[in-house]
Amino acid sequence: MEKIKVASLFCGCGGMDLGILGGFSYLGKEYERTPFEIVYSVDNDPYCTQIYNDNFEHKCIVKDVREIDISQMPDFDMLIGGFPCQSFSISAQNPPRLGYKDERGMLFFEMVKILNKRHPRFFIAENVKGLLSANKGKAFPMIIKEFKNAGYHVTYKLLNAWGYGVPQKRERIIIVGCREMEDFSNFHFPRELQFNERKVLKNVIIESEDKNEDLFFSEKAVAGMIAVKEKMNKGRVMKLDEPCNTISAHLSKVSLNSTDPVFMVNGRYRRFSTREAARIQSFPDSFVLDSVSTNRQYKAIGNAVPPVLMWYISNSLSLVVNGAMQMSKNIPVRIKQLDFHHVFEQNPEKIVDNTSIPPTPSRPKPQELRDNNLLVSLVKKDTIDLLLDGSINIYYTGKKFPSTVALNHLYYFMPYRKGKGIRDLYYIKVARVGSKHEVHPEADPNDLRLVFEIEFVKQLFPDYKPIELKIWHAFTDTTLSKIIEL
Repeated sequence: MEKIKVASLFCGCGGMDLGILGGFSYLGKEYERTPFEIVYSVDNDPYCTQIYNDNFEHKCIVKDVREIDISQMPDFDMLIGGFPCQSFSISAQNPPRLGYKDERGMLFFEMVKILNKRHPRFFIAENVKGLLSANKGKAFPMIIKEFKNAGYHVTYKLLNAWGYGVPQKRERIIIVGCREMEDFSNFHFPRELQFNERKVLKNVIIESEDKNEDLFFSEKAVAGMIAVKEKMNKGRVMKLDEPCNTISAHLSKVSLNSTDPVFMVNGRYRRFSTREAARIQSFPDSFVLDSVSTNRQYKAIGNAVPPVLMWYISNSLSLVVNGAMQMSKNIPVRIKQLDFHHVFEQNPEKIVDNTSIPPTPSRPKPQELRDNNLLVSLVKKDTIDLLLDGSINIYYTGKKFPSTVALNHLYYFMPYRKGKGIRDLYYIKVARVGSKHEVHPEADPNDLRLVFEIEFVKQLFPDYKPIELKIWHAFTDTTLSKIIEL
């Protein structure tokens, strides 16, 4: 199987990249190799890069992403990375625009710049939960808008790593972008595991570390914590039968007067070892850490993306990739139904707007637009008659619509008359999600379907021409040129 090539920004010690690749074992479970391969990775931290390069065949470059020569990057199909979120600003312009307060805020725009110039098939961006509320909640919608303006269909979800086999309550916002509507329609975030499949702290604690006195807090530190505990409500002692609280880059300097999680052994407080912290983050025990200092290990681990969480996201994208490959090789594949609510969430107004390039005498004629996509759909006879006599210029699809149709590329529509075939060509001015409640008040407004605002172009054939309806015996997704060649 041909590999999907990945470029990784802000890769750190490699948690996100390990999850993308798969091919590792964690707590007795094998996480299979995925169809992805890393062809380019970059981070500006030389210590994280050292750990990274000890664990991957491909090597990470130590570089600021702002110094990347985009034209010299190797070919890649997917861009991944977790950009800093602390430094956005919102301008007072009308409409407001997203900006940055300092150099860290610029890094997001570097990711968008690469998407604009290289147009990979997918991207994945990861960030902390706080991104949703940054700048009083104003920054995140504008971040999504920037990704969409780069030419992507975008979806996002707040995921808790504990729900995916990581023994840690770690919430992260995951943003996935697909260049093609077909890929976007087929992607779904992974479902959480059942509770009996999840992991807790006792699954990763190493008993031999209880003998390591360096991990225990001094009596002075404990006394200081107790003196202010009532006021500070801190000193977070973890329970073995529960997932750990979120660990961070502060692990090397963890304090009892902080929110950092700690562990208690025989009435004594201790911090986690670097290997325990790596396990809490779902790194396999084979992941090499000791080429840098202990403090550097803690920082790298605390900033990482849990590999197991990322593997589940990668696996969901693998299903999209594998399905597309099967279709390209004419291997039978089960076509899923389009989730209208999902499409509406991402495109609340329009999916396609072709009004700027209509096939009218003053604009490009149909013969000059032959490579544009065309949808053939089985339509009831009375609806076809209403279309032909001009009674209606809006077509509502049925309740079921195939997820494989590239909606963002649609331009033409041809109704298929049962028992006869196709004849008349229509131009899709606008494609959107709506309901028949728009014209029939008694209809359910939540009964969503696709809506095509169409305009008659011409009678393409003298008489009806039968063709094969390849999808569910009801649809064919093709181009005008292929229809003309029939």
